[in-house]
Amino acid sequence: MSAKPLDTIMSPSSIAITGASNNFVKMGTIQMLNLVNCGFPGDIMPVHPTEKTVLGKKAYPSIKDLPYAPDLAIFVVPTRLVPEMLEDIGKLGTKHAVIITAGFRETGGKGRDLEKRIIDIARTYGIRFLGPNCLGIVNTHLPLNITVAPILVHGGSFSLASQSGTYIAQSVKFLQKNGIGFAKAISVGNEADISLADCLEYLGDDDRTKAIGLYIEGIRDGARFLEVARRVSVKKPIVAQYVGGTEAGARSGSSHTGAMAGPDFIYDGLFAQAGIIRVDTIEEVYRIGWALATQPPLKGTRIAVLTNSGGPGTAIASTCNAANLEIPEFSPGIQESISELIPGHASPRNPVDLTFHMDMDTLAEKIPEILFQASEIDGIIIHGIMDTGFLELMYPVAKDYIPMSKEEFLKASQVRIDKLVRMPHTYGKPLLISSFFGKEDHAIDEFHGSRVPTFDSPEKAAKAMAAFYKHLLIRKRNSSGKAERPEMTVPAEAREILDGRKASAIDEYMAKRVLRAYGIPTAQEHLARSPEEAIESARRIGFPVAVKACSPSISHKTEQNLVFLNVNDEDGVRQACDSILSAAPDAGILVAEMLRGKREFMAGISTYAGFPPCVMFGLGGIFAEALKDFTIRLAPLSRDDALEMIGSIGAKALIGPYRSMGEVDRNALASVLMRLGDLALDFPGIKEIDLNPVIIEDGKPKVADALMIIR
Repeated sequence: MSAKPLDTIMSPSSIAITGASNNFVKMGTIQMLNLVNCGFPGDIMPVHPTEKTVLGKKAYPSIKDLPYAPDLAIFVVPTRLVPEMLEDIGKLGTKHAVIITAGFRETGGKGRDLEKRIIDIARTYGIRFLGPNCLGIVNTHLPLNITVAPILVHGGSFSLASQSGTYIAQSVKFLQKNGIGFAKAISVGNEADISLADCLEYLGDDDRTKAIGLYIEGIRDGARFLEVARRVSVKKPIVAQYVGGTEAGARSGSSHTGAMAGPDFIYDGLFAQAGIIRVDTIEEVYRIGWALATQPPLKGTRIAVLTNSGGPGTAIASTCNAANLEIPEFSPGIQESISELIPGHASPRNPVDLTFHMDMDTLAEKIPEILFQASEIDGIIIHGIMDTGFLELMYPVAKDYIPMSKEEFLKASQVRIDKLVRMPHTYGKPLLISSFFGKEDHAIDEFHGSRVPTFDSPEKAAKAMAAFYKHLLIRKRNSSGKAERPEMTVPAEAREILDGRKASAIDEYMAKRVLRAYGIPTAQEHLARSPEEAIESARRIGFPVAVKACSPSISHKTEQNLVFLNVNDEDGVRQACDSILSAAPDAGILVAEMLRGKREFMAGISTYAGFPPCVMFGLGGIFAEALKDFTIRLAPLSRDDALEMIGSIGAKALIGPYRSMGEVDRNALASVLMRLGDLALDFPGIKEIDLNPVIIEDGKPKVADALMIIR
């Protein structure tokens, strides 16, 4: 099989298409119509049992009658015909296909069996394919279009891989209206063969693609997706929308493409670890992806805001600040240069507010050149450049007082932006435009033609600049594709305990022995079988101690009043033992040192289909479930992954010096998370690990309680 099948699929020299006819209401005909009219330079060979020609192209009665094996076969035929036709094209020697036809895994049992059948046929003949249940592909640079909509903007630099075909086909008018052009677009459908990760890998290596968008309903192989995405994201921005994290989204995604959705927080962690910029809407995928594809990368956090109105300037500044971008007050020299160009009531400080100043040369050329040249500025957002859009609104009111036609009036008002659109690449700084006008305004249309991104609200422009900042942070990461696990033998003690288990959980004492075998620090403790043994253990440890029930069948001891803290003497130990044995006669008694620390965190492992073990870290203690302040990454973790987790929770201030408490040893805490991931990978039978609380004592983490559930 081809190692890089999308190289051929996206740039074939010849195509056979089944399912097209001269009936223009048929989907296959519409797709061939777009293929013929897009300017595809290679051979197009329709296959039809009765038509002699299809859309002016010679048709062949069957695949067996084709004059040679085409590079690519397209199937838009009834579901039952796909296996036979796929086998015919395989016998002919074609190695690549796009299966548009639906009716496979997404429909349930019989469809799932049929999908397995086409996978088996493809493997037999070495065929790599997209789909089934997809809407085709676009390559505007070939050009190539096998979708249900014509290409309206050619030669773009933003590429999209989508689990919804609509977003590469029915969105063409929206993209045209906003000056956005695809380089490549791929509908993956059910991903029976070629996956979203394959598409991401291909687009990461594609010279025409400068930024990548993803629409995701579910990822089946989280480990490979992570490996590819973190390798690609340090060189190209990736913007993604995930919609499977709610009950309704997961249900819709499953019926749509057979997607395996997962909880939203897993995707938050996956995207953060992979260096993917997550957004909420497909509009943001398009707009922000286009901005990142067309503008130079951001090199710092200092943003200049230039506006002809105070409200939009304030909105931009506020939104940027909320995203950790600076809106610095300009130096005296910059302010002096700007002051010479603006009315006395206008502000030169930043934002530069011209207060409805209609001299568009000042807004669109003179002040921007000062800002682009300034070494103290890293990126520029401008609101309010407009010409014909606004004056067309004014013309009916003013026409009786203007000695010229409407056309002359509008032409005379046109702003020249040719110098402005060159500035970003001349000075290596991104430029984003905010305007309430669209293509109907000459200036905005010119920005579109020059591939300068425009946004229809100030906040959207500011959020896009925040995405530039996120990618700046991603680019600074270690670019290695995967966290490397240290070479170490699985600890014998851990193997003895976990391989010899006799229940679906192991008790706290055994769980902590496993943790210590992996170098994870825990409280000092002893397991007793009687009050006398517990008292002796307390003497050896030293008072005060904690006394707890210890049984694999008791998972939430605190709620059952089976945990006694700050036990200060032997009588207290005996009373605690009596209470425990009265409630749980078969339980052991765990006597542990009383950890002295005011900061409590939690860590753990959870598992989900299609993903490696998920390592969790967050705020711990009795309010952990109520506050839900946690983050997740996929094992194995690099040290950078673990440190990033620690710094990303809402309560991250507790990691640093806090009140009378010193700074937490971040590396020691990171090591706990890394070793947890290693443990879960070494023992796939582990379903869940819950370490809560992890208490910080003298700056170091120690596990006070542990729960380990086995499949």
